[in-house]
Amino acid sequence: MSLQTSSFRPGAAACPEVDRLNDEADAVLMLSMQRAQELATQALALAERSGYEAGVARARMLIGYGHFYLANYPEAGAAFQESAALAARLGLTAIEARNLNGLAITLVKTGQLGEALEYHLRCLQMVQGIGDRVGQGRTLNNIGNLYLDLRDYATALPYHLEALQLARQIDHPILMSSASINAALDYHELGRFEEALALNEATLARAREAGYRQHEFLLLANMAANLLALGRLDEAMTHAEAATRGSDELGDRENLCDVLVTQGRVLARQGELASARGVLERALTLADDLRLTLRQAEANLHLSGVLEAQGLYREALHHARRAATAEQALMADVLSRRTQVLATQLKVERLEHRAAQEQLRNQELSSANAALQQAQERLAYQAQHDALTGLLNRAAFESHLQEAVQGGQPLGVLFIDLDHFKQVNDTLGHAVGDQLLIQVAERLRRSVREGDLVARQGGDEFTVLLRRVRAHEEAESAAGRILAALSQPLVLAGRELTVTASIGVALSPEDGADVTTLQKNADLAMYLAKRERHAVRRFQADLGAAALERLELEQALRVGIDRDELRLHYQPIVEAGSLRLVALEALVRWQHPDLGLLPPGRFIPVAEASDLIVRLGEWVLREACRQLREWRAAWPELCLSVNVAPRQFAQPGFAAGVCALLAEYGLSQEALILEVTEGAVMDEAGTPHEAAMGGTGLNLALDDFGTGYSSISRLHRLPAQWLKMDRSLIQDQGEAPGGRSSRPIVRALITFAHEAGLKVVAEGVETAEQLQELQAWGCDLIQGYLIARPTPPDALDLHALFHPAPSTR
Repeated sequence: MSLQTSSFRPGAAACPEVDRLNDEADAVLMLSMQRAQELATQALALAERSGYEAGVARARMLIGYGHFYLANYPEAGAAFQESAALAARLGLTAIEARNLNGLAITLVKTGQLGEALEYHLRCLQMVQGIGDRVGQGRTLNNIGNLYLDLRDYATALPYHLEALQLARQIDHPILMSSASINAALDYHELGRFEEALALNEATLARAREAGYRQHEFLLLANMAANLLALGRLDEAMTHAEAATRGSDELGDRENLCDVLVTQGRVLARQGELASARGVLERALTLADDLRLTLRQAEANLHLSGVLEAQGLYREALHHARRAATAEQALMADVLSRRTQVLATQLKVERLEHRAAQEQLRNQELSSANAALQQAQERLAYQAQHDALTGLLNRAAFESHLQEAVQGGQPLGVLFIDLDHFKQVNDTLGHAVGDQLLIQVAERLRRSVREGDLVARQGGDEFTVLLRRVRAHEEAESAAGRILAALSQPLVLAGRELTVTASIGVALSPEDGADVTTLQKNADLAMYLAKRERHAVRRFQADLGAAALERLELEQALRVGIDRDELRLHYQPIVEAGSLRLVALEALVRWQHPDLGLLPPGRFIPVAEASDLIVRLGEWVLREACRQLREWRAAWPELCLSVNVAPRQFAQPGFAAGVCALLAEYGLSQEALILEVTEGAVMDEAGTPHEAAMGGTGLNLALDDFGTGYSSISRLHRLPAQWLKMDRSLIQDQGEAPGGRSSRPIVRALITFAHEAGLKVVAEGVETAEQLQELQAWGCDLIQGYLIARPTPPDALDLHALFHPAPSTR
């Protein structure tokens, strides 16, 4: 197994504790990858909190190497990319080069050798430019590994020997150990087993003295293979067993797989077929898990031989075929990788590098470096621009805005949100939505002046930096031009569409003297515009604290719905006489990340004043149906009631959508009761809305009856099955100061409702006296704190509610 090396010498310590943690992580990287990960993660958290970007870059890099040595290659690549970009921005060439090395060795592991060679050559150019001899040796060593991966051992050996010579010159223990291991591998694959064993023995002594545990177990595994090839089976087994224990303990799964194959071969040669089979089967499982094609081929081949020796010919044939398939795949993979290297047009015909060389020695490599420079520029462009639209991305926009604010320039920020974009995605598909965003981006580019900047924040949100803007009127005029440009019809998927947007405006320094405040206030202004749609609104500095809090709450609620922060609590509705459970009312709560669990009174008015009430109501209906399906598996007669806002009830196709939702969850229409106000189901002339009727068979309950302008005379015309008396009527049954009470009204409502064929639900029942009176007057159903408070679903005892104890009230 080949091994890559790494090193780093920090500059001035801007944060000593971060540097100490990073130094310690670097020191133990070859001893315990898990411990190195822990230390680097601590360093990263501390560096991010203290704003020490150099510490962040180095910690992310060390985390990447930890992932690499633990064979977590996607995570390693991501960490190296992030660290390299940050190091490049900070001018930390040594860290950037080391990240390029990490990316290269990771790409080799994932079979992308063409790109890996490009990164190696870029890394080599950097380390030569800064005189980093350790980096030069490391890169030469890893280029040798690349050829080793291509099974071109004759080409790999000179690179490894040259890296070893350089390591000895600068007395670098880790690099000496690594280059020695890799050179010995080349010797072994070339059939020079005695030379491989001698070099490994010398390296093992130094690795143990230095405490390089990963190197120690790699060497033991490689020496076991050397000894097996030389026929020294007992010694081979001793080394293999030690390597197995150590690799298992260290978590080095790839080396463990290698040594298990060797151990299985030794056991087979010793005639211990049963043990050999078990070890090889474990190696094969590990090779399959890690997708190590070479080890899959070897494990299957040798396992086939063991099974044949045991007389298990069918199983032997199966594994022989698997071995042949793996070998074919391996050869195809090697050919593909060799093609990748050739296709990069970076052919290296035996680069004769010496440690002290400062420049590359041939024109072909110089041409390759020019191409790599262009690739680096493309990478830098991609790091600052949105991949879909080509606009600046959020981070780049904030950087430019920060620069403009610090320069003291008068400027404006526009926050743009497309109206009804979700409907485009939902009805025409995301591909059409992407094309719409591309055209919107182009219109935005054409709508601003030279020098102004346009960026995509994400989704359907965009921002614009307007330079040299001194008054809100100028910014609003620019926003108006953008609205006009966006609203011109366009054709997508064979349909003509008209795009509208809501735009918020904030100016610096009037509306904010820093990036965060400016963007926040432009965003708040956009939410003001969103209430009207296709509108422009400026941030109003004189907004009262309550109004500002309301806007911020509306913003937070939009995000909260997306982040699944809503919760449902349930309050029982029981028969007035038996107190047996009939239904549960679903009542929404909001688990705010900062304010805790909020009751509906804190956020429902905000939702009703915007378009959020429809999204919120859709979530409540879906979650209630999901929960009801679980409960009805045990209590098939249970019903749920759900409050529906007038705006939600008036949506086209609302009733059909509810029916479809019930069908999706396998619920009958009788299982759900929709609680609506009288105004939602009756027009001004007192005629029932068609949406409330529609022949759907949905059950309706008139909520809050007895408040506002509810009319008893219209009870018989209301399309409902339940009438819910408002809690205020129940609470006012006692004698008021003027000698009046709500008792006559409650009795009359019960009588008239029964005459109209409606069941009556009394809300807000809190005392035994109220319950007794309602029972005496023939009220059908009871709801209130006397029965139970609204409760989370996992705290409800449905069995007790369906089988209440006899009432002693």
